[in-house]
Amino acid sequence: MSRRIAHFLVHYPGRDGTAAFCRGLSRALNRIEPGSCPILTFRPEIPPGNEQDELLHYPVRTRNPFHVPRALVEDLASNRHQLDGMVLHGTYSPYSAAVWRVLQRVGLPHAVIPHDPYVPELTRHHAFRKAVFWRVFEKRMLDSARFIQLLDESHERHLRELGCRTPVVTIPNGCEPEMLDELPADARVPGASQQVRLLFFGRMDRNHKGLDLLLEGFAKARERDPEALRGVTLVMTGNDWTDRGLLEELAGRLGTADQVEFTGRRPEGALTIVSEADLVILPSRFDGFGLCIVEAMLGRRPVLVSSRAGVAGHVRRAGGGWVVEPSAESIADGLLEALRQRDGWPAMGAGNQDYVLRELTWDRVARTTAETYERFFA
Repeated sequence: MSRRIAHFLVHYPGRDGTAAFCRGLSRALNRIEPGSCPILTFRPEIPPGNEQDELLHYPVRTRNPFHVPRALVEDLASNRHQLDGMVLHGTYSPYSAAVWRVLQRVGLPHAVIPHDPYVPELTRHHAFRKAVFWRVFEKRMLDSARFIQLLDESHERHLRELGCRTPVVTIPNGCEPEMLDELPADARVPGASQQVRLLFFGRMDRNHKGLDLLLEGFAKARERDPEALRGVTLVMTGNDWTDRGLLEELAGRLGTADQVEFTGRRPEGALTIVSEADLVILPSRFDGFGLCIVEAMLGRRPVLVSSRAGVAGHVRRAGGGWVVEPSAESIADGLLEALRQRDGWPAMGAGNQDYVLRELTWDRVARTTAETYERFFA
């Protein structure tokens, strides 16, 4: 009998990468052993379309980020849901800290998935606030966990440098092969058209996602080889987290606004969106994984990805793209090299799809996760 481990994500369900992670992993674990992975959420209302999920729904409508519903405290104390443990998503989170304190009181073991790596660029942002939270909650949450799940093995070093000695397991993100149903029959053949479409899709976060570096790298590539960039459009698709206006201004100052297209968030599925692109780019300064790149690879696209994204190792192993440093110069080099190899893009995309279907499906990820739970939540 598998362990029954709940996953806590305060805003589930949603459309961001963390919600997609919870959804994919929970459903895959429940296929292996029905009822083994419910999702705990504090979201005030659950939108339709999530009926197949087992949700432990405790709506929170207060703005107090440390609030835990009394009913949840009572249900955890009595173990009404018959849980063997809980996985907390996100560690720099008052809600996760509040749930962790309850778990400590009632004696229910936990694990954590930070999602973002503990890199200096991230810890220096709002440094004083984060330092206080680290000392009061976050380090204790990590130290008392049965294990910490990382999305890429390179993230362990940063944890160890902070003095964390908790066991670490590395389990990547995944995808559902059924997503291929979204891929249109007339999907664009990468590199086959005179008009090339480069795509970033994700949230408009210029610092975290390195979107300023992407725009600067695009401008440098065009300056160095205008002919190579002729007919090339850079498409920026995703939610605006207040940075879109700044990015549009930057494109204007760089003189590339005529070749940069901002679409905002689109309602279509990920594979429909990537099917319109020739090459998908993730230029992050730091990134836990990069689910958008897995989806692009599944959609038979070649990719260009930052070395600081957890997915970079998979791109190298698949051989279907370029790994660059998160700098404008390196991105420019990568773009120009990719454009020189346009004839090879269809084969690279096909290789990417084969790799994802072999190595990065949710069913494969779930089997590894279930074995981990059996070991640490015994």
